[in-house]
Formats: sequence, C-alpha cells, structure tokens
Amino acid sequence: ITFTLTMASKQDDELTVLLTKLYTIQETVGAKEKSSDDDKKARAQQAGHQVMGSGKKAQKKGSRFLDLKSSIVDRLKTLHGLIEEQTGGNGKRSNPKEAIAAQAEIREQIRQAEDEWAELNELYKKEARK
Repeated sequence: ITFTLTMASKQDDELTVLLTKLYTIQETVGAKEKSSDDDKKARAQQAGHQVMGSGKKAQKKGSRFLDLKSSIVDRLKTLHGLIEEQTGGNGKRSNPKEAIAAQAEIREQIRQAEDEWAELNELYKKEARK
C-alpha cells in the first residue's frame, strides 16, 4: 500500500508540474491572463478535484455522490480479490468453514454494494430530473 501511495504522490507531483507548464504556455500565447507561478501551481493542484454545484446543499449531495461512487469501486475491487482468492489455486479450500465464511463475506459485500448503488442511482435520478 505504501508503494501505491508513493507512486500516486509522484504522479500527482508530475501532473502538477505539467499543468503548471501548460498554464505558462497558455499565458504566452494569450489564451489566459498573466498570473504568478504560485497561482499556476495552486490551479494545477486543484485541477483534479471535482466540485459539484455552487451551493452548500449541492456540494454536499455532489460530495455524497462521489463518496458513494468511490465506495462502490473499492467494494468491487475487494470483491474481485475475494473471488480471485477463492477460485485461485485448486478452487477448493481445505477447511469448509473457511469456504463458507468467504462466501458469506462475498455475499455481504455484494449486498452493501447493491445498497450503495441504489442510493447512488436515486441521487442521479433526482439530479437528472432538474
């Protein structure tokens, strides 16, 4: 996990540098107004952060939407790992209790993902009606 976080941090830093250079080029060609290097760097760091809506309530719902989406993706990754673990090797566990516990965990993860998906879908439908 530490390796993944380090790689993500390194990629974030590289992306920030590239975006800062892009903003400088845009200023040079006249597409953007002149700004300081600190302003460019701040804009580059904020580029990946999504903000939904302009009001507090809209941002809260947008934040909830993104939280649910992230949670579902994480849950699916966990499920994929559990299924791979269960089907890996010979496909059978030596201890039947372990197999039953793993299947129960998979079912619970799926149930929670379905609940989160239903909530995410409701948020989407409400927003789509506007």
